[in-house]
Amino acid sequence: MLKRDGRVLWWRWRRNPLKRRSDTAEAWIGVATTAILLLATPAVGVVTAGAAEHSALDRARGLHRVTAHLVEDAPPALSWFSGAATDSRVRATVRWTTHGGSPRSDTASVAAGSKAGSPTTVWLDDVGRIQPAPPTPTQAKVQGAALGAASAAGTGLLVVGVCWAARLRLDRRRRGQWDHAWAEFDARRGHRHA
Repeated sequence: MLKRDGRVLWWRWRRNPLKRRSDTAEAWIGVATTAILLLATPAVGVVTAGAAEHSALDRARGLHRVTAHLVEDAPPALSWFSGAATDSRVRATVRWTTHGGSPRSDTASVAAGSKAGSPTTVWLDDVGRIQPAPPTPTQAKVQGAALGAASAAGTGLLVVGVCWAARLRLDRRRRGQWDHAWAEFDARRGHRHA
């Protein structure tokens, strides 16, 4: 008999007349939880990471880059804490020429403090509307990895939560069985409850 710290190891798997069906069910729940955590959780993470990366790269399809020029000076960006200018991006009006030769203008994200007439790159969809810049392949990989890790962690938490809930239900059932067994024992011995 294997023992550690006075406890018998693997007792749920041994033949024992005192072992209940709920003990065996709890052992199998532990096996299933471990298998799902080791196999399904990483698989969910990898699949989600691949899908998120593919989706991020798909956003770049159908977009084309155009050089536009600022119509007006871009406002300087102010830091929330010091009031000093920082090198962030702001919205400003830009103008570009379409493939057909007609001028178009709209607001786009540009470098803060840029002067009127300075060139900037904007991304257009097939209709000619300005869109956010698509992610680079590295950014797509990072986004995919972050979403994959989050989905794997969420799946792991869900599996552990279901296991915990199943064990709570088994414990509640065992307590009910114990209460019933003690009530029968007391009735056979002639004890009465007040």
